[in-house]
Amino acid sequence: MPLRSNPRRLPRRNHYQEGPDFLFLATQGGRPPVPRAAPSIGARVRRRRAALRLWSSGAAVANVCTEFDCSRATLYRWRDRFQASGWVGLMDSYRPGGRTELPAQIEQLVITVRLLTYWNSRRIAAEFSRRQIWTLSHGQVDRLLARQGTHRPSEAKVPGPRYERAAPNSLWHIDLKGPFYLNPRADPRSCHFVALVDDFSRFLLGIRALPTREAVPVLNVLTECVELCGIPLDLMTDNGTPFVGVVQSMLVRFQRSLAELGIRHIRTQIDTPWTNGKVEAFWDILQAEVLDRQRLIDLATAETAVTAFASYYNYHRLHGELGWRTPGERFDGTPFTDTSFHPVPALAAIADLLADLAAA
Repeated sequence: MPLRSNPRRLPRRNHYQEGPDFLFLATQGGRPPVPRAAPSIGARVRRRRAALRLWSSGAAVANVCTEFDCSRATLYRWRDRFQASGWVGLMDSYRPGGRTELPAQIEQLVITVRLLTYWNSRRIAAEFSRRQIWTLSHGQVDRLLARQGTHRPSEAKVPGPRYERAAPNSLWHIDLKGPFYLNPRADPRSCHFVALVDDFSRFLLGIRALPTREAVPVLNVLTECVELCGIPLDLMTDNGTPFVGVVQSMLVRFQRSLAELGIRHIRTQIDTPWTNGKVEAFWDILQAEVLDRQRLIDLATAETAVTAFASYYNYHRLHGELGWRTPGERFDGTPFTDTSFHPVPALAAIADLLADLAAA
């Protein structure tokens, strides 16, 4: 039975359901911490030299370690390097040789994959290991990239407010993205994408290219996902159309449909996109791996592109936030059986060459 438009039965604007599995700072109106930039090489050298200067002035080792946040072993290592090479010895350097060296063909394979995908060292190490190509560490990849001039130092990221439900289908995230402009002669000339992501597994439940932001096509996508994956307990949206009505005391069609299905509607706070962060992170992945690499001529082309990517994303793309497992492994237990780069869109064209190189 449809829910009547009774303002007293509507949740408050910033209301959130509480519980141990859904408690995070953003629900209290907090802001994520501002990431701090990684210190420059010069700053690191000056800091280490200051620590050695304080130590040589007679300060206790324990006090120096406490003030400069380093271990005793690190402090002694800085002293030995400074005595051997001066201030140049206090700079970080990647030293080739020894047990960290990789075979030449594996180095060529790593560099090729890096240039075509621009994966970071941790992803490259995980992809090579899980696809049974070669077992290597991200430190080995970092040193190789530094020697070959393709290393890009990254800023230290401060993790923001995070939360995660305890089981699949406990919470879904839905969002609309767009407009994305197509060929000027196409009809329509632009499209929007709607996507649903499971909170626990990051599984992409559904994605479609839509000509407009109207509620009916969005509801059709939601209905298809419910038929395939079941009914979630909660569904999170932002406060845009078609999810929320302009008038607070009236339920829009989307909200009425959720009430009929028995799905609790959770809305993000205003200007807090990280509360719907699972689907927002997916948009960044889609932009980098599909939209920036393919030319979407018309609506049909856009639909084909994102549908093909959904299969790769769910069952073949390793996810760093899941311990380098696929969303499918966590959502329904589908095993990861890839032993090559053939399923990776950016590497499919040269997957055979990469396999021959790895086997050489």
